[in-house]
Amino acid sequence: MSRNSKDALIELEGIKLGFQQRLILDVEQLQISQGGLTVLTGANGAGKTSLLRVMAGLQESDQGKIRFKGDTVSYGSQGLEHRRRVSMLHQEPYLFSGSVLKQVCYGPISHGLNQGIEEKARQALEAVGCLGLVNRHTRQLSGGEKKRIAYACLLALDSELLLLDEPTAQVDQESSEKIRKLIQMQLDAGKTLVVSTHQPEWAKPLKPRLCMLEYGRIVSDTRWN
Repeated sequence: MSRNSKDALIELEGIKLGFQQRLILDVEQLQISQGGLTVLTGANGAGKTSLLRVMAGLQESDQGKIRFKGDTVSYGSQGLEHRRRVSMLHQEPYLFSGSVLKQVCYGPISHGLNQGIEEKARQALEAVGCLGLVNRHTRQLSGGEKKRIAYACLLALDSELLLLDEPTAQVDQESSEKIRKLIQMQLDAGKTLVVSTHQPEWAKPLKPRLCMLEYGRIVSDTRWN
């Protein structure tokens, strides 16, 4: 399960996380190289979402270390820089009330990016095929549209590492195919992505690295060619 640490964008070592006296993550070592796609798969409750949250700096583990480009990741206010470099798409995207354009602009503004925000937001919306929704209210969006708008929010941030939690869950076949094309577009641009899914077959054409989780442990780590 080890990769060359010199090429690693993010490294996890000795990660343990418990909840209500149950160990939900027990990851001895995981290294994600810069560029490429890693798919985390396993049954519901295997620890996929928890692992993504730990990688994103949103959940502090009970034990272990995380390094991003060789630097140890901190939490709380000291971890703000890490959270600017890593973005996570949640399985159930939360979109606040307002226009789609304001929604996509919010992330860059909150990260202190003040130059060309609206232009970046429009470019992100165009990339996900939703530029025509720029003035629509978020409560008028379909489930598939919400997923793509949330993806546009990630693109507008231009983060180094993208973490996607079940991006194709509860969307139709057309939206699922669009999401796969978006992932391919990011891979072509040299981005690094980690995606969780309990049905990984949709990602097979992307030829990802496939990590299987069971009870919080990585039990297999292969290349899906």
